[in-house]
Amino acid sequence: MRAVTTTTLTGERADLLQSLRRHRGFLRQTANGLSDEQARTRSTVSALTIASLLKHVADTEEQWIAFATGAPGAMGGADGGDWDGEWDPNAPDPRFVLSEADTLAALLARYDEVAAATDAVVETADLDHATPLPSAPWFEPGAAWTLRRTLLHVIAETSQHAGHADIIREAIDGAKTMG
Repeated sequence: MRAVTTTTLTGERADLLQSLRRHRGFLRQTANGLSDEQARTRSTVSALTIASLLKHVADTEEQWIAFATGAPGAMGGADGGDWDGEWDPNAPDPRFVLSEADTLAALLARYDEVAAATDAVVETADLDHATPLPSAPWFEPGAAWTLRRTLLHVIAETSQHAGHADIIREAIDGAKTMG
């Protein structure tokens, strides 16, 4: 479970965290009451499951925040450098692949850990700090993102996948989490 903070934030930081927490909550809500088997159920033609979405969103949030705070290798390479591989848009993303250890409880606990680490960064870091994006087919050449822009991307990613999870959950047992 997330630790409760006594820090009172206002303004932009509060708005960013409120939005991110809201969309995290929508995603988490799709898992409420599910068994591990149900969380791993593919209910559409897609390979996505609620469990795989939780894993992906936690891994992706952690990666983007590491990037925004300058962690070496955050975007893939040993030094976080440019993309040097072939891009296959049809290749499976390993951040969606589940292991036996990826129980629903473990995935939710990991998501809580990642969320707490992100929240701590948002509470204290310079939102204007910019980090150059590595050269990759999916990034604008020469672009740099501020921590603010990175957080907006994480919020959008979380929101999009919460919607995916909502569709999957509704197909599993008819439960609607967002509407």
